[in-house]
Amino acid sequence: MRKVSLLIILLLMAVAPVLAIGEEKQSPANLEYSFYIDPLAGPEKVEFEIVLQNLGNTELSFEFPTSQKYEITVLDANKKKVYQYSEGKSFTQAFETLTLKPQEKMKWVESWDYSTAGKRVQEGEYSVTAQLKATSINGKPVGDKKLLTDTKTMYIPGENPVFKGIVSEGSKGNYKIMGEARPINGKFFYTAEDGHNQLIPETEVVPGAKYPQWKPFSLEISIPESKLPQNGSVILNLYERSKDGEIIHTYPVLLERFNNHD
Repeated sequence: MRKVSLLIILLLMAVAPVLAIGEEKQSPANLEYSFYIDPLAGPEKVEFEIVLQNLGNTELSFEFPTSQKYEITVLDANKKKVYQYSEGKSFTQAFETLTLKPQEKMKWVESWDYSTAGKRVQEGEYSVTAQLKATSINGKPVGDKKLLTDTKTMYIPGENPVFKGIVSEGSKGNYKIMGEARPINGKFFYTAEDGHNQLIPETEVVPGAKYPQWKPFSLEISIPESKLPQNGSVILNLYERSKDGEIIHTYPVLLERFNNHD
């Protein structure tokens, strides 16, 4: 139960940038900007949100030697590299410029399926570093690369033995969730919450298959608009219950974010 709660809390933290581990890097007052990465580690993949924002009142032009705007590197607890964004990719070898107006923000999203050398990495804590590949700003060379680098910590969960390939679609309280399941006892459950309030009570699902056979399933849920958070995230929790009634094999699914400081 403690492990289940930790996974849900980590997901809620990841979708709230203000709670992310680490700090946004800010430059000196003469060139006011911030660059940071927020990793959202889900059960089967992590999404990296990379943000560059002009915080000042002057237009900023970031010059890049190639079409690559950033690098992302993931290290395990032993400082061994398990993922690098640029590996296997090719970039145009020509100078490019990205210009941001005052207070303008640029956001990129990348994802990683936790695989390295064809195998899924082990459960545990990993460090994520993003580096903006700009070499000059407004024509002036970048002197301190630390201002263009941000490191965060994320926790990668273990592989879920009961749920896989879970995707969701929909908005404003109406959602469809699809995937595959192989519940050990032939049934599973779900609830929906926003981190503070339960939006849908525990509901039982019997997919017609049990472990070890996988079977596709599809759920359609509806949450009254009056219950949706004004600022927060709606999360669906898929899980089983053991013979003793304990919640096991939890798989949290982010359904939607609301006004999350974008």
